[in-house]
Amino acid sequence: MNHSPFPILEFDPDRRAKLTPEHPDTPLLPQRCVITFFREALEELVREQKLDPIAYLHSEIVDLPIYRLKRDGEPVCVALPFATSPGAVCTLEELHTLGAEKFVVCGGAGCLTPGLELGRIILPVSAVRDEGASYHYLEPGREAACPAEGLAAARRGLASLGIPVLEGKTWTTDALYRETEEKIARRAAEGCLTVEMECAGFFAAAQFHGLPLAQLLYAGDDLSADTWDSRGWDRQHTVRRNLLETALDLVTYF
Repeated sequence: MNHSPFPILEFDPDRRAKLTPEHPDTPLLPQRCVITFFREALEELVREQKLDPIAYLHSEIVDLPIYRLKRDGEPVCVALPFATSPGAVCTLEELHTLGAEKFVVCGGAGCLTPGLELGRIILPVSAVRDEGASYHYLEPGREAACPAEGLAAARRGLASLGIPVLEGKTWTTDALYRETEEKIARRAAEGCLTVEMECAGFFAAAQFHGLPLAQLLYAGDDLSADTWDSRGWDRQHTVRRNLLETALDLVTYF
């Protein structure tokens, strides 16, 4: 373990930890898993296919259901995650413990680039680590890269599905209400297309466990102008449902 005046930089490579998720006697989940932040879209899918939960992610506040369905004849599970980077890594840890091995995540993000149209699909190739959880999974560094196997599978699958995406960098922050003008400008200058709260955590935890993972984001609210524009980003039902369907198709290529 290295030592630093700043605790967040004291990375310990020891893979053992006092507290770990409890393994079931046999895997409960199929290997392929979609993690979606789109609760309404998932609930609609559950109603249409009459799905029942096969397991839950538990917390003191809420239990999040996990569902199983077939996609192109392949068993797939789909789950809602806990929010923010710490929530992301806990979600991945627990789904992996229950049997999932290959992941596609889909969510929304704020736009740092002028002219990035609402609903545009973005495939992040790396994330600026302006959060805390990733520093417990990877040595200190400015960025976390999308796991190479997951990125290659996503590119292959998206090309086969004929779905155009914009590849680039995202900024992951823990502090939703501390996205200041200067920070936004700096992140945009270093190539960040978007800002969100989980990507760096997902990338770091997936790298730590050697898991293929990729994340799809859709361009939502706009932070590139003098004033914030929500653009109704959280009411884009069709965009969200379509992106969930894309993620379910894409994970079959993993």
